[in-house]
Amino acid sequence: MKIVSKTLSLMLVVAVTGIAESIKPVTANIQLAQISTQATTTVENPPISLALPTMADIKLKNGESMTARVSRFDPQGQKIEFSRGKKSKLLSVTEVQQIVFKTGSLVYIGTGEIVIRGEDKSKATQSVWSDIPLEAFELFDPQKGQARVNLATVIKNPNKLKEIRSVAVKGLYIADEIEFSSKGKMTIKVTPVDKKK
Repeated sequence: MKIVSKTLSLMLVVAVTGIAESIKPVTANIQLAQISTQATTTVENPPISLALPTMADIKLKNGESMTARVSRFDPQGQKIEFSRGKKSKLLSVTEVQQIVFKTGSLVYIGTGEIVIRGEDKSKATQSVWSDIPLEAFELFDPQKGQARVNLATVIKNPNKLKEIRSVAVKGLYIADEIEFSSKGKMTIKVTPVDKKK
């Protein structure tokens, strides 16, 4: 009887070990599939490039205003910095009502060239991107006003996103205006322009 129970115990241990080993590769395959899907989503929906003109009129919620450029944006700390010359001012996003970018300001396009906002006489229509979480906006080159906006976080209609992306491939979106809401979100008014060849 002892031999039978030892044999059964040994068989049980071997069977459990075999089952456990066969489960590991399946789990690894599932994890790889999930990572692959996430990577595909990121590649399919990269952020949209956005140029910020070098000068803007900034309206604060306390009624004050100033003319400066956006020199830093911290979505986690919800801070925005404005600079003009050697002076800069760091404010909470909740203090800023609106940033209106000036016509006639310099704009750096994706190729590094500088154009003057308003110089392009195309009949492009202004678009409004609403309810964008602060975390979806990245100012990656403040000196040249180069930013990215992850619209996949707010635009769930794939056709609308594809339309915006097709314009971004052929041209560049330039910010006309940014408004901040008390909900930690922003609205950006943009106008596309053709990229210079």
